[in-house]
Amino acid sequence: MYSQHSSENPIRTNSRKFPNLFSQVNFPTAKRNSTSLLSKFAKPIKSVFVILITVVLFVGFVMAAYCIEGSINVGFTPDFQNQHTSYSSVNSMFGKYSDLATVKLSVHGKQEFSVYTKDVTVGEIIDQLSLTLDANDTVNHNRTDKVFDGMQIRIDRVETKAHTETVTIPYTTKVVESQTIPKGTRKIVQAGVDGSTTQSITETYVNGELQKRDVSEEATNIAPTEEIVEVGVGGVYTDSNGNSYAYSYYIDVTATAYGTLSGITASGKAIQLGMIAVDPRVIPLGTKVYLTGSWGDMGVHAAEDTGGSIKGNRIDVYLGDDYNLLRQFGRRSMRVYILE
Repeated sequence: MYSQHSSENPIRTNSRKFPNLFSQVNFPTAKRNSTSLLSKFAKPIKSVFVILITVVLFVGFVMAAYCIEGSINVGFTPDFQNQHTSYSSVNSMFGKYSDLATVKLSVHGKQEFSVYTKDVTVGEIIDQLSLTLDANDTVNHNRTDKVFDGMQIRIDRVETKAHTETVTIPYTTKVVESQTIPKGTRKIVQAGVDGSTTQSITETYVNGELQKRDVSEEATNIAPTEEIVEVGVGGVYTDSNGNSYAYSYYIDVTATAYGTLSGITASGKAIQLGMIAVDPRVIPLGTKVYLTGSWGDMGVHAAEDTGGSIKGNRIDVYLGDDYNLLRQFGRRSMRVYILE
């Protein structure tokens, strides 16, 4: 029988927890020694077991991570010619690796995204993204160019459109100074007419936006007609005595002479030397003029009278009642300066 003292029986030490189990059992001596041996190795075995479990869990986690790395591949497949695996920006967890390059890709100016990739070519990126390019697409890099960190790949859609247009050719205006119309006035001598031409237009669009417009051929249909405008500038006439007279414009006329002893002019004034008869539609009554011509400088006269046969650019110069003088004057070409 074991001693009833707890110091001599280790199992009795825990009898407080199990009073009914251990207080009524008698253990042979051999069994007591076996139990003590198991107790001696229990703690080391437990520690080894915990370590094994920890190792198994760690290995399992590493294998799981490896499987995830091999299976997550949204942007590209891991079958590049250089046997390196690349990843798209969707897998942002791979952006931490120093051997990956960040490449920005834009397509037709509407899409832009980043691709995290290893040492591959531009052509491989385009192929792996299943981007279908046609004859109108241009790439700013060669397909064989190796990618590098910060590289920007731009795929643009370049289209050309050709058509013809009829374009108006505006007429030009030629201004001519004139002393035959009143100073400061304008007179259209020849009306201007627009012309037209047919142009062949080639427009270049990049991603739908007009970038260039070329005129490759022109064919003139109607040539424009120039407009000619006279502008009155006036002038100064200096007679044979050196006297100067500023005038607004001048008129070349056919002059005759008339005479009478007395009479009242159309303007209501008594007839006298220095008066002329005019067509009021050409030279208004009361206008001061300077006469010169084949009869010589006749000086300043006033338009005060009219006549039944005086129409248009014709004048009658009053020379008094000297019949011989009137006959000598006859019909002459004169220039009438309209004084300012």
